[in-house]
Amino acid sequence: MTITAKTSILAVLGDPVGHSLSPVMHNGWIGDFGLDAVYIALRVPADDQAGAFEGLRALRFFGANVTVPHKLSACLIADRLDPAASSLKAANVLRWERDGSISGFNTDAYGVVAALDESHAGWRSMTGTALVLGAGGAARAAAWGLAQAGVRRVLIANRTPERASEVAGISDRCYAFPWEQMGDLFESADLIVNTTTLGMAGAPPFDWPVERAPNHCIVMDAVYAPLETDLLRAARARRLNVIDGLGMLIHQGALSFEIWFGLQPDVRLARARLMRAVADREDME
Repeated sequence: MTITAKTSILAVLGDPVGHSLSPVMHNGWIGDFGLDAVYIALRVPADDQAGAFEGLRALRFFGANVTVPHKLSACLIADRLDPAASSLKAANVLRWERDGSISGFNTDAYGVVAALDESHAGWRSMTGTALVLGAGGAARAAAWGLAQAGVRRVLIANRTPERASEVAGISDRCYAFPWEQMGDLFESADLIVNTTTLGMAGAPPFDWPVERAPNHCIVMDAVYAPLETDLLRAARARRLNVIDGLGMLIHQGALSFEIWFGLQPDVRLARARLMRAVADREDME
């Protein structure tokens, strides 16, 4: 790849950001289409978000993905928002326009629903109740996306009850519950989506009450490092349907790519590349 003054620069912005697989995914797609662009990871310190975003505006970046803890800041810096970002008050995609303005989007909600559509085509008809674990940006996106997709009851559980209630406020189909009711919530769920960091590499083990989930339950985890989390391992042992964190990552990324370039990338190629990248990381550890 030759980088010149004409090369369009895109990035994933976060803190931390070194673990992100987005550069592997997007640079692969950039190569597929022969685009003069490059995608990099940029650590934006949490204590200097405003200055960093204004600097990117001045440099006229082409586009960016935004991850924790900057999605609210991205929403505030954008000159316009799509309906999802406006509803969620969080933007995970930025696009710099030719006039210098910035458009903000949220593709996280789409990523959750699209991952389900790809893996389990009939999930909508069998999901009356979904359980979302967590109360961060990913939880808000998952809850909103599932409610928009027609799920009648979306249950929110988080260790901090006030934050669960905040997430539940995004839709009249969402309801907050205490973390301590986890077992009962698993028992009532047709679909479980974990957006917490429990199961992430380095996090302490957690004993999920998977034995109480119904036999038809679909279990999805947003964590992709490691790809096989404790939650998914327990679900597989029960022969439940599972979706790993790459599904959400790839589909939100595919819509991001389409927003920037107007092109639909190959999600199957992305999964193959990311599986290799995950395997390489595990070999190095």
